[in-house]
Amino acid sequence: MSQMELILASAGFDPMIRLWYPHNATCFKKLSHRDSQVNQLDISSDGKHLAAAGHQQIRVYDLISPSPYPSMTYDKLNKNVTAVGFQRLKQWIYTGGEDGLVCIWDIRTASCQRKIKLASSVNSVALHPDQTSLFIGQENTSCSYWDLRQDKEVVIHKNPIKEGSVQSVAVNSIASQLCTIDNKGFLKVWDITSEPKCITTKQCHANRGLKCTFSPDCATIATTSADASAKLWNIIEDDISLFETFTSPDQKWVWDAVFSTDSQFLFTASSDGTVRLWDSQISSSPKQEYAAHQKAVVSIAFWDKEAQSF
Repeated sequence: MSQMELILASAGFDPMIRLWYPHNATCFKKLSHRDSQVNQLDISSDGKHLAAAGHQQIRVYDLISPSPYPSMTYDKLNKNVTAVGFQRLKQWIYTGGEDGLVCIWDIRTASCQRKIKLASSVNSVALHPDQTSLFIGQENTSCSYWDLRQDKEVVIHKNPIKEGSVQSVAVNSIASQLCTIDNKGFLKVWDITSEPKCITTKQCHANRGLKCTFSPDCATIATTSADASAKLWNIIEDDISLFETFTSPDQKWVWDAVFSTDSQFLFTASSDGTVRLWDSQISSSPKQEYAAHQKAVVSIAFWDKEAQSF
């Protein structure tokens, strides 16, 4: 296939990953992913490769090749791999998993080059824009980062047990803020321009929080939850305010969300097997639905040739 201008990828408990034309919801390619669910997807900055984290392995697919099978498999892992992502120049891949390990992998040899052992299962990992630190959300309620230059873990915050485990972490594109959401629906926003400082905490969902992510323009945070909704929050100085709530009659748990490059649109993934595209200015109904999965969709990834940043 020729390289696309835009790529939307979706996966979950089906034995395949689907690639879509975002504008018309046409699935143009299916990638085989048998023997495991997909926990997270990421597309390289050049749009040529896709990484899929699953049970005890990572698979990397060549998106230029017509083959539906992975071009490389990283299989020396224990338990579920819950997080995966490419370094900007595609020199390495990072992963986090239920075994408490965060690893750096050589993309050419599929060998683990560096790793750090944490106190509990890893639920989420986010790469700092300068590519020198990995922010980590853990099951034991901790949020920390791995300083790759000094090779050490720095704990940002350890939630009281009553606040719950950190389900998702995200850092904005200008590296000024970090956000986390826990399994009780509480969103925390941190100023990370110097020493990390929590600037606001808000219960965004009454049910389990699943994902938080910043818009590319750094003005908005999207959150998703087991309450079958996704929400947009405007960032106003040291606080956030609810801007929109996205719900649909058939929508179930909303596992993942990713913004379009211009920050106007939001893709969401749901347990009802559907990916939805929402216009932030029109929240009444989805602008587009991508409905071909037979089981829950838990991860999506979006790449825009013009942005070169997804």
